[in-house]
Amino acid sequence: MIPRNTTLFVRYLIGTAIYLSMTACGVVDRNHDDGLDLEKPSFLDDFTWKGAYLDISDETANARATFWKPDGSILFVVGRSTDNVAAYKLNEPWEVRTATFSQEMELPGSDQHGLYLREDGMKMWVYDRTSIWSFELEEAWDVTTTSDAKNTDFSDFVIRGHDIDFTPDGSMLFIDDRNAGAVFAVALDVPWDVSGGNLSHTLDISHQQRATRGIEFIRDGKVMMLMDTGRNQLLQYKLDKPYDIMSAQLVNTFDVSDQTRQGRGLSFNDDLTSFYVTGRDEQKIFQYDITRE
Repeated sequence: MIPRNTTLFVRYLIGTAIYLSMTACGVVDRNHDDGLDLEKPSFLDDFTWKGAYLDISDETANARATFWKPDGSILFVVGRSTDNVAAYKLNEPWEVRTATFSQEMELPGSDQHGLYLREDGMKMWVYDRTSIWSFELEEAWDVTTTSDAKNTDFSDFVIRGHDIDFTPDGSMLFIDDRNAGAVFAVALDVPWDVSGGNLSHTLDISHQQRATRGIEFIRDGKVMMLMDTGRNQLLQYKLDKPYDIMSAQLVNTFDVSDQTRQGRGLSFNDDLTSFYVTGRDEQKIFQYDITRE
C-alpha cells in the first residue's frame, strides 16, 4: 500500500506535469509576463498608484477579495457585510475607472472573504474563514445564475483564512491564514472538487506576516503574492518550482498605506502591468500600474 503522503506528492507531480505540458502547447496563457522580469526582487518597485480607483460603496460594504474575467471585461468583488458578490462591467478592459455596476448575487453563510471563478466562468468558490462555498453557474460569468451552494469545511487545520487560489488545472487549492501565520496547499482528489481535498503542505510565514488577507499566484506559479493588512504591504515570494510553496522565499514588498491601511483583496491583470487592492474603509478598488521608461 502506498503511504498517504507519497500519494499526495505523486498527485501533485502529475498535476504540475500536466500544467507544464499545457503551457508548452499554448493551452494555458493566464498571467503571462509580457517580457517582464518578475523574478528580480525589484519587480514590485516598478509599480505606482496613478490615481485610478473604483468606488464600490453603493454595492458593497466591508469589501474583500476581487476576481477578474480573464479578458478584463468584468470585475467581481465580495462584500462581507452586504453578503454579496457584486459584478462590474468595464468599457475598457482592466481600467477600473471605466467600470459600472452590472449585477449581484446574495451569498449564503457569513464572514465571506475569498473569491475565485474558474477560467471558463462556469464555477465559482467563495471562502468564509474556515469553509468554502462551491457554486455552479448556468451561464458563464453570470453570477445571477448560480446553483444552490455546497459547503466544505476546512476547520481541522484552518484557523482564520481569508483568500484562496487554485492551480490552473484545479488539482491544488491554496488558502492563506493570518491567525495560523501560514499558507496551506491542499491536494484535490478530483480537480476543482474541494470536497475531496487533503492538506498537502504548510508554509510557515508567521515570522514575516502580520495579517495576511489575500493571495494570488502569478507568472505560471513561480511568484506568490500576499496582501498583508498588518504590514500595509504586498509581499512578493519567489518559488523555485511552480506552485511549490515549500520553496517560497520572500524577495520584495510594496507599500499601499498611502491609499489604504485596510487592504483586503489582491488581483493582477493578465499581462501583469496592473494590480488591484481593495480598500475596506475607503470602499474603493485601487489600481496600481507599472511604470515604463
